[in-house]
Formats: sequence, structure tokens, C-alpha cells
Amino acid sequence: MTLLLSAFAVLLVVGTPIAIAMIGSAGLVIWLEGIPLTIVAQRVFAGLQSFPLLAVPLFILAGSLMNESGISERLFGFTRAMVGHIRGGLAQTAIVGNIFLAGISGSSIADTAATTRVLVPQLEKHGYKRAFGAALSACGGTLGPIIPPSILMVLYAWQANISLGALFVAGILPGLLMAGCMVFVIAILARLRGYPTSGVFSLSELWLQFRRAIWALLMPVIIIVGFRLGAVTATEIAAIAALYSALVGLFIYRSLSWRRLPHILTVTARETGVILIIAGAASPFSWILGIEQAPQLVVAGVTAITSSAWGVLLILNIALLVAGMFMETIAIMIILVPILMPLLQSMGIDLVHFGIILLVNLVLGQLTPPVGVLLFVVMTIAKVSMVDLLKEIWPFLIGLVVALAIITYVPALSLWLPPLLGF
Repeated sequence: MTLLLSAFAVLLVVGTPIAIAMIGSAGLVIWLEGIPLTIVAQRVFAGLQSFPLLAVPLFILAGSLMNESGISERLFGFTRAMVGHIRGGLAQTAIVGNIFLAGISGSSIADTAATTRVLVPQLEKHGYKRAFGAALSACGGTLGPIIPPSILMVLYAWQANISLGALFVAGILPGLLMAGCMVFVIAILARLRGYPTSGVFSLSELWLQFRRAIWALLMPVIIIVGFRLGAVTATEIAAIAALYSALVGLFIYRSLSWRRLPHILTVTARETGVILIIAGAASPFSWILGIEQAPQLVVAGVTAITSSAWGVLLILNIALLVAGMFMETIAIMIILVPILMPLLQSMGIDLVHFGIILLVNLVLGQLTPPVGVLLFVVMTIAKVSMVDLLKEIWPFLIGLVVALAIITYVPALSLWLPPLLGF
């Protein structure tokens, strides 16, 4: 195990892609142990041979179709009609809009890119700093994997062998709490910096914008109701979401052209390939960790420090936040979840609750250098420097860490809704 982790760390330091680093270090250990290298291919194939994983490309496709259809502009128009009249209302639009956008794409990167393209120019035009708009877009994008549907939730439910429907519903209130904390931060900054309002509230305008966005707003409802009725599996509801997105874009909004479909399918295939390559490469890596009894060592090590479930969650939060600064989110999940399962079960920690804690940690990692993917997305689109971006992002990080603490130590926030809705 020491050789495995050392080789993995060295490969990461020299800039090797995470999937190649995992499969390379695992292959090295297998070769040195005299085990046939064919076991690597067998483990990769076995790791990907799972029906629930089919939901990943379908949810990616649904999100791509909705974003190409100009759905983000309609959603932000609706949320601007809701909150634009308050001080700092245009900034609040970014967070409230991302609540609805998260219910469509399930991807933090897609939501961040959409918010940056649509709102940063508007924010700058109304007197906000470009770096502030970029920071706001990155932080708003963190809601994507928490509010259902979520690609990361699909992967976690597959690994932990829990109900995806329950996990989807469990993310609703934590996602709203995260949004509430960011809204509170904006309200404070709006007072301190004298941010302007954006128009006056009008019921007629709100109704008009609601009608324009209604088809987009229905998508998360269809997903949750489909799960609740038990009529469809996770993979089937993902296929329905993709079909629904295509029909809305092509025939209702008519903002999606047939000529764009090959490009959308290509992007979907590329993003799916990245995720599944990492998932497959992690399989032999995790197999070696299992043989070397890494889960048992983790249980023994953590319980030697504390026997309290609260203490264990604190240790895991710190470890996950640090890991998120240096590793890609999907890789962290696929490597650590099998290792942590025995520890969580021995401590009586609910796997649905921990799933939400894990996802919040992972999205916070996307906001922190040196591997903060959301930072690089907004830097590329908004043309801002890392230094200026970090100056504006730290108040939101504080708010999100407060939300993480509440989500961690108030389990009812994650566990109250699933049984209420029959999960």
C-alpha cells in the first residue's frame, strides 16, 4: 500500500492525469507482486459494469441540451423579476437562479459557465466589479451537485448502494441552506459597498418571466415525482430528462437547432469519457487498497483518535476539504467511499447524510486553489486574475463552511425529507 500511494503521489506531482496516475500506480504494484497484468483490465471492466452508471451520460446530455436551449437566460430572467428590486438584487439573482439551474443540469461546471456568460457582463454594467461577478458565479455553481439531479449523487449512490431517490431528495434542504448563506453574504456586502437595486417589483413581469421559464422549472419536478411513484429507475429518469430537454429545446422554445445536436453529443461523449475513465481507473486502485485492508486501517486509526461520531465527522470534513484542494472531485469520491464505508457503518453514521456531507466538501474543493476547477472556469470566461478572484471569493467560502457545519451536525436537515416523501 505504501508503494501504491507513493507512486500515485509522485505521478500526480509530475503532472500525470489522475486516471493514468491511478491505473499506473496500481499496475506497478500488481506487476511487482507477480500478479498477471490482465487483472488490471479485468478490474477496470468490472468497475464499469454497472447499470446505474448509464444515468451519468444521460444526465450530462440533458444538462447540455437545456444549456444549449438558452434555458439559463430564461431562468435568470425569472429570478431577476423575483429579487432584482432589492439592494444587490442582481447579485442575488445569480444565487437564486442557480437554485433552479441546479435542478436541471446537475453539474457545477455547466452551471458556473452559464452564470458567468449570462450575468457577469450585466453585473459589470450595473457597477459591480468583474471579479465579484466571477466569484459569485463560481460560488453559485456549487449548488449544481447538491440540488437534484446530480451526477455526483449518481456515482455516490452506486458506490454506497443506497437509494438514489432518497439521496436526491436529501440534497434539497442542504442546497437551499447553502444558497441562503450566500444570499446573506451578498446582503451584507450590498450594504457595505452600496450595491444598487435593479428595477422595481412587478407582479405582471414576474408572471411573464414565470411563463417563459415554466418548462425549465418543471424538469426537477418530473424527476422527483418519477422517483416517488417508483415508475422509473435512475437510468430511466435520466433518459426521460434527456428526451424532455430535447423536446423543449427543439419544439417548445425552438432555440435548439438540429445542427447543434452533433456538437452536443460530442461534448456529452467527451465529458462522459472523462468521468468513466476515472471510475474505471480507480477500480484496480481500490482493489489493491481493499486487499491491503486500508478500510480496516482507517477505522482503527480514526477510532484511536476519537470514538465519537461527531469527532469522526469533524476529522473527515477536514480531510476532505484538504483533499479537495489537490485532487479532482470524482477521483476523491471513487477512491475514498469504499475505504470509508466500514468506518461510517461502525459509527452508525447514516450513508445518505454522509453523502450530502461528502458532496458539499467536494464542491468546496472546487473553489480552492491549486485544483479549483470552478476558479479556472470563471477565470477563462470572465478574464479575471486568480488574485482578484480570491479577494472576492473568501466571504462566500466562510458562508459555505458555516453551511457545511450545520449540514454535518444537524442530520435532520438531510434526513427529514426522504421519509416524508416516501423514500
